[in-house]
Amino acid sequence: MLNTLTIDQFAIIDHSEIHFKKGFNILTGETGAGKSILIDAIGHILGERADASLIRHGAEKADIQAWFSHIPPAFVQMLEDNEHLDPDAPDQAHLRRTIREKGSKVFINSQATTAAKLKEYSSQLVNIHGQHANQALLQSPEQRRRIDRYGKLDTSLQAVAEAYRHWKTLEQQQQEWQKSRAAQQERLELLNYQLQEFDSIAPKDNEFAELSERHSLLAAADDILAKGTQLIELLYENEQNISSHLHYAVQLAQTLAGEHKAYQESAELIEQSHIYLEEARDTLNRQLSRIEHNPEELAALDERMTQLHTLARKHRIAPEALTEHWETLAEEHTALQTTQEKGDNLSKAVKKAEAHYYQAAETLTAARRTAADELAAEALTWIRQLGMEKAQFQIALTPANKPSIHGMDEVTFLLCANPGQTLQPLAKVASGGELSRISLAIEVACLDDNAVPHTLIFDEIDAGIGGEVADTVGRLLSKLSQTRQVLCITHLPQVAAYAAHHYRIEKTSDDTSTQTRVIPLDKKARITEIARMLGSAESTTSRQHAEMMLKERQKKSP
Repeated sequence: MLNTLTIDQFAIIDHSEIHFKKGFNILTGETGAGKSILIDAIGHILGERADASLIRHGAEKADIQAWFSHIPPAFVQMLEDNEHLDPDAPDQAHLRRTIREKGSKVFINSQATTAAKLKEYSSQLVNIHGQHANQALLQSPEQRRRIDRYGKLDTSLQAVAEAYRHWKTLEQQQQEWQKSRAAQQERLELLNYQLQEFDSIAPKDNEFAELSERHSLLAAADDILAKGTQLIELLYENEQNISSHLHYAVQLAQTLAGEHKAYQESAELIEQSHIYLEEARDTLNRQLSRIEHNPEELAALDERMTQLHTLARKHRIAPEALTEHWETLAEEHTALQTTQEKGDNLSKAVKKAEAHYYQAAETLTAARRTAADELAAEALTWIRQLGMEKAQFQIALTPANKPSIHGMDEVTFLLCANPGQTLQPLAKVASGGELSRISLAIEVACLDDNAVPHTLIFDEIDAGIGGEVADTVGRLLSKLSQTRQVLCITHLPQVAAYAAHHYRIEKTSDDTSTQTRVIPLDKKARITEIARMLGSAESTTSRQHAEMMLKERQKKSP
């Protein structure tokens, strides 16, 4: 509920503070008093595009503030989700808009936000019905929302939205997969060829190092045999061989040690040297005996090492890294094969999600048809009471051009205002006055809908009507005010008399400035104002008529 609205330096309003109340609030005033300015100010606090030309002449900025209480749960949740909730007053909200020449600043509960966010929030609090606002009712999306709201189809709408998002998410994944599919297929074919080559060559761990060592050994066989033979001859076989000399040295050392014990250690070391020499000869003979002179094996080694070198060069790696690279290629091949399988699975998942969406959408369509028929019948009852006695009103559902998050339905409100005419889309045949009355009729039909904003504002909804129809408008607005806060700007006394709270919008001026102010009226002042609306505030007859009208309308109020 809108409790307080303050307007500073906005258009011709210097300062105004209005305290609205629960129920039916009416605002009246002479033409040009500034009633439209009040609606503009409210529109700005609800997030409409800032208009710097509305800053009061001579002022640096305009400031508009609104305080709400008993805010609906959906609005509380939105505040909490965006960290704008006041923990000390969770059922209240304070909106503020400051407008300067270079832009505006927006605040919710003293925290800065954007005009777009403010507009999103405020749509949960306030709904304005006026010549401009009612234009939305001509659009199919708004007509669809009215049906969904009337039919309380939130659960079905959520099911369709979730199914649609899931379907489109999978479809997007499938499209992305298809974009990369050609490159993946080309890569997979290359991997198949490379793996076949690896499979045919089949490199082994440490194979190249072992082959290199063996190749070096075979390639050096002749040189090793020649040098080994020369070494044996030097040690044992020629006339001056080392073994003979060392043998004589051992004998001489033993004789010396026998004669002089101090040389015993030296004799033992020389004897040990002779033993080591014998062992070296035996070891060298064994090694030389194992030396192979095998040109066939050497040729085979050359061929195998060339194979490995060639394969490694193709992949720009060292021969020692072939087995590791082979494993890497195999892993990539497996991953790409899995990706191919993922594509097949995605295709199946997309089809399944699409079928689920259409099933949910068909359920929603059936529920919408029921709601559309019921809303059309109930709204028509009120439309006829609002001076369109011969009118026909229906709601048509046709398949949409393409599925959407809202389902598969195009909604069209059809009106026939006069006998002899055919039903036509509301956008083609409804006048401004008819549109206002249809909007009011739909609001009354949706009275039990808790999703409707708690504050409804009607801007001259009674344009072009009078008499009994005006009385019916007042009665319906009063009916709406039983469950909603209603603010209405009117020029008809029949409507004004139904209100529980009456405010007069008044413009004053002097030689230097013009101001608009909003004044709450007591019972006496209210009689004067309604008398003015009837023709003359000073006329005794008008005042008596006004007083009688107030009494009668208050009795008729629900």
